[in-house]
Amino acid sequence: MEVKYGITLLQSSKFAAQSVNGLGDNLDWVGVIDICHRSEVVQIEIDKAKRMLQGGEIEKASDILRRATTTLSVSQRLRSVTADEISDDYIPFMKLGSPVWDKHIGGIPPIGLVVIAAKTFTGKTTIAISAMNNFLELYKEKEILFVTLEDMTEGWKERARTILGNKSNEFWKRCRIMEFASSPDEIIQEASRHENVGMIVVDYVDYLAKNKDLESYENIYKTLSIGSKSLAVSSKFRSMPIITLAQFGKGAYNGGVPTLNSLMYTGEQYAYQICMLYHPDGDYYADNKDNGYELPSVKHRGYLVFWKVKNGCRPHLDEFPGAIQTNWSSKYGFDLNCDNSKWFSLTSETKRKSR
Repeated sequence: MEVKYGITLLQSSKFAAQSVNGLGDNLDWVGVIDICHRSEVVQIEIDKAKRMLQGGEIEKASDILRRATTTLSVSQRLRSVTADEISDDYIPFMKLGSPVWDKHIGGIPPIGLVVIAAKTFTGKTTIAISAMNNFLELYKEKEILFVTLEDMTEGWKERARTILGNKSNEFWKRCRIMEFASSPDEIIQEASRHENVGMIVVDYVDYLAKNKDLESYENIYKTLSIGSKSLAVSSKFRSMPIITLAQFGKGAYNGGVPTLNSLMYTGEQYAYQICMLYHPDGDYYADNKDNGYELPSVKHRGYLVFWKVKNGCRPHLDEFPGAIQTNWSSKYGFDLNCDNSKWFSLTSETKRKSR
């Protein structure tokens, strides 16, 4: 005998309770209630969208419908699936569009965090803007969300113009700039409003920390990491890398090749890649006896020091960790398009002898 059940939460709960007496032995009542709940949430959102459309507020209606679609698409993936249902179209790295980064690292993760760290006035924002430019030049159909917590939007654009030169109005239309965010959740929420956003840059993570403690930083990195995946699930591009900038902790860095200890909190378990910027020609403490690594100091050359690349460092798997030597200038920072970049291994075989 076929047993019919209601489509409202109240009806479903009523019949679920009756299943104790055998009414619903063959039904997954947890699943039934879950489906009904999501259906009602989506229906409420659609009703809101209708009212917005009737009032001529098309943009607000579009945002509401996008949220409803996200609710449906994400909820469909909450349960387990069999391996044959999973697509084989997966790549561990997607290209950043930078000859330096793509050649030596293999690109950036399609889902996950890339942490770029440096001391003050080393060029964190400059390299982030350069990476943004490379990404947009490679992926013409995508937009980028750049969260500039340190500067105003006008200041950000002036700096971007200095670094990138003249750009078309079409290019600037693909750059979405967010100048205020009190939490990482607000950043994820803003990105979800724009269907063409394909990457997020956060400048920089310390402004999101409510307290200078490990718990506060862990919450930021964890939220951004999970947010990257949730955004990718509902994105038409099936990807959402997030680049976040971080600053060396006060007193934690005393010169020489920067290591993970230079950061207050690395977010290492949540990051797919950790890159530290180093300009030895301007390092007056390079002979720090507590630093066990050394890199050649060459005028107008700097280093991207990689301590973590999840899924394996494809081009330099047996020479990892390491650093990429590239061109550097005080105006343009680290050159991501350098045609004579060079890899230096920082493995135990290449460490300098302890003094």
